[in-house]
Amino acid sequence: MTKQDLVDQLASGIGLPKPEVQAVVDGFMSLVMDSVSSGQRVELRRFGVWKPVMRKGRHLRTPDGAHEVDLPDRMVAVFTPAAEFRERMQAIAV
Repeated sequence: MTKQDLVDQLASGIGLPKPEVQAVVDGFMSLVMDSVSSGQRVELRRFGVWKPVMRKGRHLRTPDGAHEVDLPDRMVAVFTPAAEFRERMQAIAV
């Protein structure tokens, strides 16, 4: 599903014009990105949590083995699904 698919389905499901739904989706995404990138945790109950996590740097070798590369420590965004979300995913995996 693309962002436009999400906007289309939300607009038809709740009966609002697509430009208004587009603005809400864009605002939501911007707020989550701004919050997580500033070090905050964003939790949507029954859906999941986005949080910033420091990923430890590591030493890598290129696939051909010719070069070595050092990746520095870096901050990444991690999404952890809520229990209900995980249960739904397990239901389709069986």
